[in-house]
Amino acid sequence: MAKRKIKLQLWPEERALLLKYGYLWGPAEDALRAHAASDEIEIIKISHADLRQLIGDLSYSINKRTRGGVQRDLNDLCDRLEAAERYGDGMLDEL
Repeated sequence: MAKRKIKLQLWPEERALLLKYGYLWGPAEDALRAHAASDEIEIIKISHADLRQLIGDLSYSINKRTRGGVQRDLNDLCDRLEAAERYGDGMLDEL
């Protein structure tokens, strides 16, 4: 049985942050890179394990690597990813 993946709707800026501050490999990295040049909101499917890894990576960067606006942006993104992990859906309601 295939493991269920979580769908995340991500803005271009969010995908750029994930590629810069997340340390992904395999299908999760491929999914982000496939939409890296898009100016549209894109849906990325990611496993629970990769999502947990991303949250950890962003948390580290929030606490150790960034300051100011980037830190705030990462914190907001991390909050959204944590909600997706908790509720199983990273779709934006306002779209």
